[in-house]
Amino acid sequence: MKNSVEVRKGLSGTFALNKQEPIHRWYKYDEGYSSELILNEFNRLPIDVESIFEPFAGSGTTPLVAAQLGIESYFTEINPFMAYITETKINTVRDASNNQDEVVKNLAELKSIILDFQTNVKYEHSHYDYQGFEKYYDEMVLNNISKVKWCIENIKDPISKKLARVALSAIAVKTSKMIKRGDLRYAKENEKNILSSDVFLHFLDKLNEITLDITNFSKSVQASTQYVHSDARQATLPKEVDCVITSPPYLNGTNYIRNTKLELQLLNFINSENDLPLLHSNGIMAGINSVSRRRSIPYIFEEVKPYVERLEAVAYDKRIPIMVGGYFYDMHNVFQKLKEVIRNNGVFVLDIGDSQFAGVHIPTDILLSEIAKKNGFELYDEETLRTRRSKNQMLLSQKVLRYRLKK
Repeated sequence: MKNSVEVRKGLSGTFALNKQEPIHRWYKYDEGYSSELILNEFNRLPIDVESIFEPFAGSGTTPLVAAQLGIESYFTEINPFMAYITETKINTVRDASNNQDEVVKNLAELKSIILDFQTNVKYEHSHYDYQGFEKYYDEMVLNNISKVKWCIENIKDPISKKLARVALSAIAVKTSKMIKRGDLRYAKENEKNILSSDVFLHFLDKLNEITLDITNFSKSVQASTQYVHSDARQATLPKEVDCVITSPPYLNGTNYIRNTKLELQLLNFINSENDLPLLHSNGIMAGINSVSRRRSIPYIFEEVKPYVERLEAVAYDKRIPIMVGGYFYDMHNVFQKLKEVIRNNGVFVLDIGDSQFAGVHIPTDILLSEIAKKNGFELYDEETLRTRRSKNQMLLSQKVLRYRLKK
């Protein structure tokens, strides 16, 4: 049986601890890790850090912790919705701290209007074209979401509007017919209760949470962040940074873009589901759906070839060995960029998990370390955060790998 310290360390590699953390808690990002993990990494860095780069920002945990420590950051993120979440939780919160009374007043007025909607069913509002996404919501739920969206679009203050949009996005899945269990899927019977579809209740709860955090914690964000590109492999920074702390997409077949399709459409980052494949294929080849004719794999590393060859013989989907080869090729290109943007003797901290397909174990941490070494990164420490069993009972682990760059 694991002791409390081991359990806490395991949880730090997930988003679970962030659910109670001010600002971090605004949007639940199942694929993310905790602020506690990042704070621990900052505290154990062997160098002084004044600037960092986050190549896979996700919900912005790393740059937000950095901002709360007064460290400037730069980030890339292939998912435009997640990039929006990251910027809002840092830059918009900083702006809100300088206009706190006005922002709190605007959010209070929005809550008052929403309460009016609850009692006045004939309240006039705009109707939106959801481009086929109607199937993911009950009709009344979608009608209420439209009312909230209309209210938000009529907010004149851009700071308050951004915060309100985050609140709406945070309830997109909760109020839908969908549920996240690893991947986004239709909820089964008894997986949701009648309160799940109460748009006004959940939106007001989230808005209250955001208002509370703006009032009490907005001044904790002491530095800003800068979005530099969607793709880490194409990032151009104004200067070298001291450190990178990140978690890239895991090699697990997950379609990270599709998991946020409701939020992407609700906040107008996409028009329809037809926009999803191109968006997904622009990222790291970590999911089966990112394998396409638009992508070629010029080179499969010698260290990776044995695993690709074994998969070609047993994989249940012919895209899997292509995905595995492509993943490490893409990550090599990321490492090349990191070598360019991190200063000599800088630190690179990587959170990663291994995986298996058709009974073939892929030691992602070992292979990535070998590829990182080709780019000048020397592994000086590693730590296992947690272990788990795959469906076929293979033991898998999540690790933190710590490197120094020697240029």
